[in-house]
Amino acid sequence: MGVIETDKWLEDYFNQPWEMGRLAKPDVKDAEDFYEYLTKFGMYRPSRNAFYILNKLKEENVWEKINKIYLKYRKKWNGPAVDIYIFPINQQTSLFRRRNNGRSGLAFHDKLFLFISDGLDEKELEALFVHEYHHSARLSRLNKRSSEYTLLDSILFEGFAELAVLNSCGTQYLAPWTKLYTKARLKNDLEHMYKPNFYITRKDPEHDELLFGRRGIPLMLGYAVGFELAKGYVRRNKITIHDTFMIPSKKVLTNNEFYESPS
Repeated sequence: MGVIETDKWLEDYFNQPWEMGRLAKPDVKDAEDFYEYLTKFGMYRPSRNAFYILNKLKEENVWEKINKIYLKYRKKWNGPAVDIYIFPINQQTSLFRRRNNGRSGLAFHDKLFLFISDGLDEKELEALFVHEYHHSARLSRLNKRSSEYTLLDSILFEGFAELAVLNSCGTQYLAPWTKLYTKARLKNDLEHMYKPNFYITRKDPEHDELLFGRRGIPLMLGYAVGFELAKGYVRRNKITIHDTFMIPSKKVLTNNEFYESPS
């Protein structure tokens, strides 16, 4: 467990990145399909620019820095043991430039995929790690089947994870989507767009549309709504970071200054 030497993998498989997906998750049935899934979250596509980023990440000792951060938070949070896979980020799409400031990731209960640009300072790396590792900690404690997760679960995963970034790293390291919309706008969208759809599951096409922003729904709107819900609950209740790993999503709708629970 800990940071895997994907810098060594990349020497052999830079132009066949799906092979590294197979190594990271050998239970996947279709390695190329899994790679395409990873690209949706920021994994590089082979290019001259991606190769440049890879070499810069090596120069910047990113693998060692992330491992140090992992050891810090595993102890601080009594968090789960995870494998951590670091790859260059795909900087070619405007989505990732606007959404993540050169950093993105994907979390499972036992592994993290981190997609990183060169030139990030250690606090930016920490912010990325904290967000994704919070996901792993919550996934481990909730222990639900993937098919059971709802839109409410998904937006609160993002909200609590970014609240952990706020508490651990400070306001300046929050993701750009936390500042895209006014609180009044988010409260209106919560009432009219999200509340009626809280309990749709991941298999429903509207789930990802409402979470990420598609088909007329603004970029990252679900993330931003989740952040306000998480803040609204924490402000009204005396809870610790450890509590946010296991609070049932429905409970967040009670005694929440951002959400008036139905009677």
